[in-house]
Amino acid sequence: MKYVFLLFLASFNLWAQNMDTKIIAHRGAWKEYNLPQNSIASLNKAIELKCFGTEFDVHLTKDNVVVVNHDHDFYGLDIETSNYNELLMKEHPNGEKIPTLAEYFAAGLNQKATKLILEIKTSAIDGTNRTKKLIDVILKELPQTATPDNVEFILFDFDSAVYLKQQAPHFSVHYLNGDKAAEEIQAVNLNGIDYHFKLFLNNPDLLKEFQQKHLKTNSWTVNDLNIAKQFDAAKIDYITTDYPQLFLQNGL
Repeated sequence: MKYVFLLFLASFNLWAQNMDTKIIAHRGAWKEYNLPQNSIASLNKAIELKCFGTEFDVHLTKDNVVVVNHDHDFYGLDIETSNYNELLMKEHPNGEKIPTLAEYFAAGLNQKATKLILEIKTSAIDGTNRTKKLIDVILKELPQTATPDNVEFILFDFDSAVYLKQQAPHFSVHYLNGDKAAEEIQAVNLNGIDYHFKLFLNNPDLLKEFQQKHLKTNSWTVNDLNIAKQFDAAKIDYITTDYPQLFLQNGL
């Protein structure tokens, strides 16, 4: 009888753990460790912390290489109008060169603790058209080790998000821009949303709207622990933060 009770208790604890809000490191775990954003070093630190996920951003160079960086420029060099070899003339303060997506995958897909949350940046020179081209290159070069279990996608461009979901239906795709209702997200088969935290604070019913449709919910970029706890109490699925260590140490 004692064994049955302990087995039940273990199962309950596992269930409760799975119900907790998950923490995603924003551009890797960079801020708390003074590391470059979207660097391999910040990726490795997020994995070391055992974050549920680590978010990163990708762009397409002039010669069609997918690189990892948040801004449209890399230390003054415009990514979309530069060839990859030109970008190698610059480096992060820690000495890293701009990572290619292939290099980032090689570093991030050799473990099972932390999911890679890939943000496809909207093209600054040709909007949706070139963003879809970026999607095509990503999917063509996607390694076999990249699966729905270890990679998810997020986008600001709605038409590109719909296009990506059509091309890769088995992967989770979440919308970022904050201007679509739950019915609109569900109608195009997207998996959920990742909206700015102020939208949820200003409209308390917004989170429930998506939860009632069984859509995944995430909020960016939450750096206030009290707000994070408020969202956790509301059973949001994910919180994206620049302070993953702080949040994890406080039970999130």
